[in-house]
Amino acid sequence: MIDFINKSFTLLFIFPVIIIFGGYLSVKLKFVQIFGIKKAFSLLTTKDHKGSISSFSALSAILGGNLGTGNISGVAVALSMGGPGALFWMWVMAIFASITKYVGCFLGVHYQRQNVAKEWVGGPMYYLQDGLKSKLLAQLFCFFCITSALTVGNLVQVHSLFVPLNTIDIHPLLFGIPLSLLVGAVIFGGMKRLAKVLSAVVPFMACVYLSACLIVLFIFRSELLPSLKLIFTSAFSMGSAGSGLAGFSVLQAIRVGFNRGLFATDSGLGLAPILHSAVRDTNPKIDNRHVQGLISILSPMIVMVVCSMTGLVLLSTKVYENSSLPSTALCMQAFIKAFGHPLSGHIITVTLFFFAFTTILTWSFCADKAIDYLFGTKAIKPFQLLFISIIPIGAFVQNQFIWIFSDISISFMFAINIIGIMGLSKMVIKARQIK
Repeated sequence: MIDFINKSFTLLFIFPVIIIFGGYLSVKLKFVQIFGIKKAFSLLTTKDHKGSISSFSALSAILGGNLGTGNISGVAVALSMGGPGALFWMWVMAIFASITKYVGCFLGVHYQRQNVAKEWVGGPMYYLQDGLKSKLLAQLFCFFCITSALTVGNLVQVHSLFVPLNTIDIHPLLFGIPLSLLVGAVIFGGMKRLAKVLSAVVPFMACVYLSACLIVLFIFRSELLPSLKLIFTSAFSMGSAGSGLAGFSVLQAIRVGFNRGLFATDSGLGLAPILHSAVRDTNPKIDNRHVQGLISILSPMIVMVVCSMTGLVLLSTKVYENSSLPSTALCMQAFIKAFGHPLSGHIITVTLFFFAFTTILTWSFCADKAIDYLFGTKAIKPFQLLFISIIPIGAFVQNQFIWIFSDISISFMFAINIIGIMGLSKMVIKARQIK
């Protein structure tokens, strides 16, 4: 029943909102998520150290949250459940949903403020409270941000990371406890340490993984064009099961593609506004709202490149057809098939470790801001201890249950945040037109 409700929510709410409202914002803002990419890259060099972190650190942080298991395990889940066409709908979702990141970051910076610790903070909770005048929605957003951090940003990451370690017979606690200590060392070091770690690790891990994928695709280059063709044909495939089930194959691809795309990019969830609101630029010649909004559109595009590479690796090696393997193991099998050695599958293990590690850090930071909003700064430390202590539990949780619960939690985050973006979008459109 829970799974059915979640699937219905995706098809009846998330899909039409992203297509209709995302399309509306795209037209009004002149498809800034596409035509503003070049400008966004140039803005990363802007000297904006007036706030808590720099623009590059903010982008690295949100990429640290985006480049998680959703880019590897999540893509494998999408192909297994929705077929190759799900990858096409992930692309559609990323393009139309990324505009909500722009609007959200614009609003986050517009309503940013300093907290008790003199840190610059902002995000959906503040523009829901001050812009939309709804304290209740702000509180609900914070609640689901916290539950999503504990599931999506913690248990799911650890579970997906532990799957390949089962093949080398490591006890879950021998993996979970050291990971907890490592995460704690960064989290308790404060925002500056978090920014330094993410700025160093994120670009490195992305380049290494993409390089490995390119090697696999070169080995199976003869399957590359057929794989691309399969993605597009499957996205609108009517199947061979007759009219009753024919539409289901398309709806399944859309639902899975949008769910996994939302999970992978965090577009519309409200994480990016929280992170980019920590950047403060007092230069009167620069509209920091627009700057942070533009920079935020880079993350879903970069994430989709990584997801696409994962998908093409799975399709070109044809391992996606093996439905008996769990998500992470499916990705491992692709690299084993490409390089011809059992240990080559642990390219995924190493990549997932860095991906999961940075995702855990980013979600922890965003949850801290939600805790700060609800209960004050004194409650952050106890929450951090709770967050770190449950990390080992992720190795024991049931795969399907935690994915369903995670989807539900981020769906509520999306719904609440999108209400704020819808209600305040006219202000952003007007400001953009004046500019």
